[in-house]
Amino acid sequence: MVNTTNKRFLPLTLASVSATEINFFRASPRLTRSVATFTLPDVVSTYIFEIEIPENVGNNVQKIVINQQKNFETITFFPDDTRVFILTQNKQSLDVNSTLNVTNDKNEIIINLLQPAKPGEKLRLTIRARNPLYGGIYQFGVTIYPEGNNPQSLYLGIGRFHFDMRGGRF
Repeated sequence: MVNTTNKRFLPLTLASVSATEINFFRASPRLTRSVATFTLPDVVSTYIFEIEIPENVGNNVQKIVINQQKNFETITFFPDDTRVFILTQNKQSLDVNSTLNVTNDKNEIIINLLQPAKPGEKLRLTIRARNPLYGGIYQFGVTIYPEGNNPQSLYLGIGRFHFDMRGGRF
């Protein structure tokens, strides 16, 4: 027999969120290019990521997160040298606010677009970073967020870079 007279039961309240309070993409933007300008070890390079935003995406792009996947070495990003361009004939620059999130298990650069990118645009992100001292393959996950409250992120995939080893290429 169980005595339940001394136990307190708190009422359970479920939070509900309507579909109009969640911001998401109706179609997926695409990571179309990722390249490093230099592959030599221990030099400052520019990492380029290009993202195409389709016309039917349904929302503007507000934030982009580039996350280094676990590897032997942690890449040093320079957030103040981050630039975002809309690729048109005149290559329009967007204002950004870039920050780092570096903890024991994360190394990511968070790029907030102060002017959201619109459907139909193609973005070029240029991120200054120091290449690893020891070469090899380094991967960076790319995640984007729509404009608005309660944005639902969308993972676009991996940008993969191959850096040279010390002593030249093998």
